[in-house]
Amino acid sequence: MIRYLLRVRLPDRPGALGAVASRIGAVGIDIVAVEIVSSVDTVACDEFVIELADEGIVTLLLNEIHEVDGVDVEEIRPLASEAARGEKA
Repeated sequence: MIRYLLRVRLPDRPGALGAVASRIGAVGIDIVAVEIVSSVDTVACDEFVIELADEGIVTLLLNEIHEVDGVDVEEIRPLASEAARGEKA
């Protein structure tokens, strides 16, 4: 499994975070963590740590997320593996 950090800007309204999480789950990706980074006026910035079995699914994931009204992907990048950071698995 490969862990990625996914940062999105979305409308700060009920259901928006759930809609993004549902799209992530719809393509079979596991959400490991969610952090609400900021919320200013009507826009929130959230980060997801997700696990992908195959890097080839990133394009499908981005297409699914873009289907949610008002959501923009700011960043998606692989996280350093635990082994590379010197941590025990």
